[in-house]
Amino acid sequence: MKKPLGLLVKSYLGLPLMLLMFFSSLSAAYSQDEAFYISTSYKNLLSNPEQTGMLDRIMEDIFRRIGLDARIVFTPTEKSLVDVNAGLLDAELNRIAGMEAEYPNLIQVPEPNMTMEFVAFAKKEFPINGWDSIHDLYIGIVRGWKILEKNTAGFPQRTLVPTETELFTMLHKNRLDVALYSKLTGYAALKEMNYEGIFHLKPPLASRKMYLYVHKRHADLVPKIAAALQGMKKDGSYARIVSEATGPYIKD
Repeated sequence: MKKPLGLLVKSYLGLPLMLLMFFSSLSAAYSQDEAFYISTSYKNLLSNPEQTGMLDRIMEDIFRRIGLDARIVFTPTEKSLVDVNAGLLDAELNRIAGMEAEYPNLIQVPEPNMTMEFVAFAKKEFPINGWDSIHDLYIGIVRGWKILEKNTAGFPQRTLVPTETELFTMLHKNRLDVALYSKLTGYAALKEMNYEGIFHLKPPLASRKMYLYVHKRHADLVPKIAAALQGMKKDGSYARIVSEATGPYIKD
């Protein structure tokens, strides 16, 4: 049986109101979540699903000091920056300086999280003297590591892989001459994968300070975060966390 015209009109007029109420309830639910979501692509001693990594613990302490609950969430390397830049997440855990040039919605916290050495891992010695010295080698890097992508752009025998698992597996199977990665997390990955006979070549290809980036909507938090991190470095809590988390993996 057909509905009267008046009833149909009322039904259609009521639909926008119902949708508005639905989305308003969703917004209210999200507004009650005071957590600050930090994106990372790490699954190693710096950050892990158990939230026991070095940077997990440092971020937890920083945000506790400024009255916020930090939660670290995993996102693949390249997608991580894109999602934070789009405002889907609140911050990016650990990147080199200058990322705002490519991702304009990001603001760098000026106090560094750490200093990271980028090295070439190999199974035999190769002379290392800057990026040009590895130009003709078969090299592998993890997609999304901007410093490595930029400095090896145009190299004829470069392979990009999704994660460090594929990277070190290829090196282990002699499909690469060198695997480019950070020294500290590289040794942690090798230990977890139980690969022996792989070592880093000296000197490092680069050494960079690493920073937290926040979405621009959190610009007011930047000085508070920086001050909290400086406070951790002054009171010894930063050094204690770093020592506990990285001690077993430190190599000369």
